[in-house]
Amino acid sequence: MKHRATYDQMYAKFNQKLWERIIKKNHRGRRVEKLYNATTKFSRTRIYMGELALAFTFMFTSVLFGNGSNLPNNTTLVYPFYQVSTLECRTLEWDAMPDSCKINLPIIHGANYETYQYDKTYTDIYTVLRGASYSLGRDQSVGAHSATDIATAKGTPMYAIADGEIYSAGWNSAYGNLVRLKFKYNGKIYYAVYSHLDSYSVKAGDLVKKGQEIAKVGNTGNTSGALGGYHVHFEMDQDASGRPAYSYNGCADLAVGHYQIIQQGLCRVELFKNTLDPIAFLESAWATYPDTSDHGSAPTEPTTPSEPETPTEPTTPTTPELPTTPTEPTTPVQPTQPEEDTKNLIELDYNKLDLTGKEFLNKRDITIEQSTKEAISLDQTITFTITIKHKQTGEAFHGTLNQPLLFIASNTNVTLDPVSTVLVSQGKAIVTLTPQKVGSVYLAINKGMAKIWGTTIVIK
Repeated sequence: MKHRATYDQMYAKFNQKLWERIIKKNHRGRRVEKLYNATTKFSRTRIYMGELALAFTFMFTSVLFGNGSNLPNNTTLVYPFYQVSTLECRTLEWDAMPDSCKINLPIIHGANYETYQYDKTYTDIYTVLRGASYSLGRDQSVGAHSATDIATAKGTPMYAIADGEIYSAGWNSAYGNLVRLKFKYNGKIYYAVYSHLDSYSVKAGDLVKKGQEIAKVGNTGNTSGALGGYHVHFEMDQDASGRPAYSYNGCADLAVGHYQIIQQGLCRVELFKNTLDPIAFLESAWATYPDTSDHGSAPTEPTTPSEPETPTEPTTPTTPELPTTPTEPTTPVQPTQPEEDTKNLIELDYNKLDLTGKEFLNKRDITIEQSTKEAISLDQTITFTITIKHKQTGEAFHGTLNQPLLFIASNTNVTLDPVSTVLVSQGKAIVTLTPQKVGSVYLAINKGMAKIWGTTIVIK
């Protein structure tokens, strides 16, 4: 019996091992399990390798482009200009103009625009505010302009408003030559945008210091004209995951076009979400003038507009002496015709003006006087005097036109100076036509793209 028990145990153990071997060798579930385990291990390896590659990618891009962590934290800022040009001198380039044409950038203290809305020193320079339209440049309730336009002469130097990094520098079809400065202020990242530049002296990735010259004012990209239209579109974008957010990003009205968005005040929700009023932002940071010690003169603190002078008391008129001998009566002078009748006012046609032109003329009158309507000789010139006044108040328009007045000649028999009128000083601007050879020329005047007058001039 003892041997029988030992045999049964050995037989049972043999059968158990045999069946385990058969199951291990032929059981499909075990094969699937092995395959699953192998696939899982391979997948986990791929995921690990992908995560590792992604980490290296972020490390590499951070070195190239930065993620904001290495930006210095600014606690003070400066304005983008130290000096700007007066309106009357903007036809000159900055380096060629006398010092009498240059003034310290007027500061709108506290971004209180109402205080300065009738001060021509300010309105000549801050031509379109953020949130305004092109036709109503200082009314921030009607438009969707994404920046503040600051007008000055071609070549006026501009400065970095903070210690930071040049995020991008190059060409954009709408903004023209463009520089974006990435900087950190009180722990948060912002982007200062300088556009329509004539030139720039930085490149992407450059580290710049606050007050360092980075660009010069121009008129490149989509602007309202050549002569006198020089300005910077100074924009302040907020951070959006390490890059600047487009002003109207997410707006359903993007299809109507940039110009109509600004004019009609569309996309204002997106505008206020993605951008800041640059003047209000700088004022909240107690910004000062950039350090211009390299320019040979120390900066002065921004000044507030001076109070109007107190009128002096009128002096008592003196009594004129009576003549001792009566004079002979003079022959009465025949009355002259009213001044308007003696002017050669040309008749302008406004029927084809676009919305911008019509909005401008809803509030203002434009008259153009031609010095002579007769045929002229080679030694004569014709002047065209443009006068622009407010319809209701009669106040002279003083500033930059939102659309230029263009004088177009059909041939080279004459020259025109200037061919594009954008600046209007104290309500007037003058264009001079000078003959170059005998013959005739067709002369047209456009406001923007619309022709408002045309005639043939004969040169004897």
